[in-house]
Amino acid sequence: MKHNKSTKKLAICIPTFNRAKLLDRLLKSIPSSPQIIISVCDDGSQDNTLDIINKHKSRLLIKYSFQKNEGRASALRKAILNVKADFMLIMGSDDYFSKNGIKIILNIIKDNKDIKFFVFPTSIQNKTNSTTETLKGVPMTNYIKLRSDHKIKRDLKEVVEHKLIKKAMYKKPNKIRRIPTSYLWFKISEKIDCLPVNCRPVIIIEYSEDGMSKNLFSLKINNPKYIALTYKIAMSSKRYSSILYRFRYTILYYRYSFHGKTMKLLKVKDIPFFIMGYFFGLFDFLRLFVMKIKIN
Repeated sequence: MKHNKSTKKLAICIPTFNRAKLLDRLLKSIPSSPQIIISVCDDGSQDNTLDIINKHKSRLLIKYSFQKNEGRASALRKAILNVKADFMLIMGSDDYFSKNGIKIILNIIKDNKDIKFFVFPTSIQNKTNSTTETLKGVPMTNYIKLRSDHKIKRDLKEVVEHKLIKKAMYKKPNKIRRIPTSYLWFKISEKIDCLPVNCRPVIIIEYSEDGMSKNLFSLKINNPKYIALTYKIAMSSKRYSSILYRFRYTILYYRYSFHGKTMKLLKVKDIPFFIMGYFFGLFDFLRLFVMKIKIN
């Protein structure tokens, strides 16, 4: 298939660390296509990750970069900025595409030429069951409203114009190992809407026992800066209606500002949320202390 101006290229950006076997499964699920370019940033792996990359280079266009272990935030940033494409999506090493998942994504992009931000359903699987968040009946809306007013809670797969991602991208992290991708989506949602696509899941997500989700609580407490900034965008946004979610975002902003030692009252009317955020922060410290005792 020849590439022309009407054919949109899709970049699949993959930060990875010591996940060679899972990375192999992910790459196997990607079909060979001139529309697809893969950007992998290896965050200091000590396994055979490079061998897996070389194994798939004969059929896939892969841009590979290696860095010393700095954390997912840095690796993701490099994977995104190290490639050029029309659209981009982020994949974890333990994600993989469902049958025809990429074909569905490419067809939706092709059929909606004026849309710059799509969200697709995923299937989240564990040892006992699988869950899927349906997007049936959800109209085109902004991403914060999607999560707040429409109460879409589970993981989605965001496919966004690459230029928008680059404009929203955070600066090079300085000793910050985790930055939530929702920080990017919330920033972008202040400017444009997204199209929720009602289709079968395009991605299968399996949370590995040795993955980031296992240590997510401590990672969030130890890397609070951009979590607080994400909730600050949400609490200040005028693009959704839910009062309950606005209260929730405000409490979470103060909670993670507490952990970042930047906790300051923004508005007098925030006093109840400031107090709740403070006590949630204290409870987090207690929980983290108990976790350390159990480990030791």
